[in-house]
Parts: sequence; structure tokens; C-alpha cells
Amino acid sequence: MVARILIGFMLLAAAPAWAGRANPNFFEREIQGAHVGMALSHIQTAIEEEGFTFMRVQNVDKGLGAHGFPRAPYKIVFFGDREAFEKARKIDPRVTPYLPLKITVYRGKEGNTHLSVVDPAVVGRMFNPGLKGQFELWSKKVRAILDRTTRKVRSGIFNSP
Repeated sequence: MVARILIGFMLLAAAPAWAGRANPNFFEREIQGAHVGMALSHIQTAIEEEGFTFMRVQNVDKGLGAHGFPRAPYKIVFFGDREAFEKARKIDPRVTPYLPLKITVYRGKEGNTHLSVVDPAVVGRMFNPGLKGQFELWSKKVRAILDRTTRKVRSGIFNSP
């Protein structure tokens, strides 16, 4: 179990390093230009439109900067469906470290905005087969969130949450 948790966190942490390269375990979107703030604005709406609850944004860049490690904008967006999470935990408690769902929003070295997430369907393969359908549904909804957010940011419309 510890190995699965470590692998999951390593995959999530390594996501930015893989940006630009196709990786079947991740959903990634790259948006030309520095639009992290606009992406965060739109992602919250997209999350809610998919029936999830927006929970919070963790400002990783600010935390690192406070400890002497300046970094371009790097945010982790937490969201999900608490009722579905509780049902999943009852079926297989090992899912707990992977919930809530997370999307990373950051500015890459080239100045573009990136949205990155581990495919929930891939994560779901590590657990009770009874959860396969739930993780596949989350996978479909996460892709829709990324697509909607990317489309709106590219359109240049700023959304007020």
C-alpha cells in the first residue's frame, strides 16, 4: 500500500517535468501565454458544471517562495464529490490518499500555462475492481473540465467566480 501511495505522489509531482511529452497516464493541456489566474478562474466554474464541489487552491509557489525557493505560479486545485468519495472509501479505504481529485495549474519555463492531472482511471486500476466505473466517470469529467477551461482561457474571456 505504501508503494502505491508513493508511486501516485511521484506521478503527480513529476507531471510538470513531463509537460509537452505525451504520457498516457496524464491529461495535460498547454495554453499559449501566462494565464494561470484566468485558468484558475475558469477551472472553478468548470468543476462546478461537472457536478463537483470546488474545495480549495493550494499556492505551492508561495509556500516555496516563503522558504527561499522562488517559483513561477504553481497551484494545485482540489475538488470532488464528498458523497462519492465516502462510498469509494467504504469499498476500498486505500483510495483515501488519492482523494479529493487534484489538477495542477502552473506556468512552465517557456511562459505558457499548463493544466495537468493524473488520469483517475489509471489511479483506479490500483484498487478494488468495484470502483472501476467510478474512476472512469471521474476520468471523463476531469477531461471535460480541462477541455472547457482550456477553451475559455484561449477565448480570452475572464470569468469572475
